[in-house]
Amino acid sequence: MSTQSAGESDLGMRDHFVKNLRWPEERHDAANRAYVYFVASKRLPLEGGTMQGLIDMGGNSIRKINSNPQNEDELVPKQWIEENFLNHNSPASTMARDLNMDIRNISYLGSPEQNHHAASKEYADTKLSLQGGDTQGEIGMSGNRIRHLGEPLHDNDAVRLSSANEFYLKRDGKNWMRNGLSVGGFRVRGMENPQEGQDGVNLQTLQTSEARVLQEATSSADTAVGDAITNHANILNRDIRTKSLNLDPQGIATKNFSMGE
Repeated sequence: MSTQSAGESDLGMRDHFVKNLRWPEERHDAANRAYVYFVASKRLPLEGGTMQGLIDMGGNSIRKINSNPQNEDELVPKQWIEENFLNHNSPASTMARDLNMDIRNISYLGSPEQNHHAASKEYADTKLSLQGGDTQGEIGMSGNRIRHLGEPLHDNDAVRLSSANEFYLKRDGKNWMRNGLSVGGFRVRGMENPQEGQDGVNLQTLQTSEARVLQEATSSADTAVGDAITNHANILNRDIRTKSLNLDPQGIATKNFSMGE
């Protein structure tokens, strides 16, 4: 067999072997079968296999990954991640379906700023329960109303307008009593003078009325007594004149004259 300088032409083996090759040292050295088997045992075949150690990708990518993973230990492509997971660094991330927490908590929620924000228990506890409770400050109604109140049962209960109209007297006097009023030994003060027959009477008006009635009664009594005395005097005078007349047996009346006659 003739020899030629390296790299001048190919060597056709015609199905013959090269035997007794050394273990290759340079990357261009021919490799014997033992070396090939040794290397193959340290590498994955193209048809797939199982890694026995870590792969340092050196900043390179793995491409053309199956876009429909079936097992949890499979690699998944970036597109699949974006379609099925939320990016916590992106404010535009949106849930595509309901989130099942499986009786677990979401911790460290911030205070909600919009109606659709999740709220923490601490924030919810600052709101008044529908079952009732105690407020820790004033409630600004901003011109709105509280409707459908029940009947007040305690001194500090709110009173609805219909209850006020039914059970309380208005200061302007535009409603009226439906039952008797027990003042419990207290006085009703500041009453005006009565104008109509059904008006209440204060003590001053009563005393003035009593004095006027007494004066009228006294005047009437004085008049009656004077009339009675006059009548009595007239009767006495008539009796005196009658007794001053003496009748004689012949029926001739004689008059007793005084010494001056």
